[in-house]
Amino acid sequence: MVSDFTAAWVPYQLGREFAAAAVGAMRWAEDQAARRGLPAVLVTDRKGEYHGEALFEPYLNGRHASPRSPRVNVRPGAVIAHVPTPGALEVATRLARGNALVVVEHPSPWRLAGWAGVVGALDLDTGEPTTLDPQLHEHLDELVRYGNNGYARGYGRDGAHRVLANMAGAGLLDRDVVLSALSAYDISPAAQLVISSLIDKVAPLLNRR
Repeated sequence: MVSDFTAAWVPYQLGREFAAAAVGAMRWAEDQAARRGLPAVLVTDRKGEYHGEALFEPYLNGRHASPRSPRVNVRPGAVIAHVPTPGALEVATRLARGNALVVVEHPSPWRLAGWAGVVGALDLDTGEPTTLDPQLHEHLDELVRYGNNGYARGYGRDGAHRVLANMAGAGLLDRDVVLSALSAYDISPAAQLVISSLIDKVAPLLNRR
């Protein structure tokens, strides 16, 4: 199930500082939060990494969460996920349910076009919604169905391997797109790593295209 929130993102651009990318994200989030009469909150991979930086300081007292400290002192009207790891994006997704989420993309461990396409995130650079190939959506839906048990060995993992092989054969298997899309379906970071390992196993199919 894809989470219910209004979504936007700022794609990574080589040479653009992440703090600069955050400015537009914060503006969007604050507007969304104001419409709901609630504050915006910040989610990052670690707490303490932005102390002393004026742009982030307003969020650091009760409006800042991370995977190790996932709670905030307020009910969020919008969430800013700044260069999130999969774990931080998981926290941000949970906090944003029913409201709004904006993500500032980091290219590591994988880029987030898949996540953005699944949730239909507004690209704040272009002003256009992000989309995915409908055929890719079908494969992703099938892949997610095998993930109820975290892609445990046996039925779940075998089924996921088959789906990924079919995607590779159809020219639709992009590691970053697939792995980030799983975050939109609430597939855990640990399960995403399982899929990453399965993609490695079907990689020879990519090389034969």
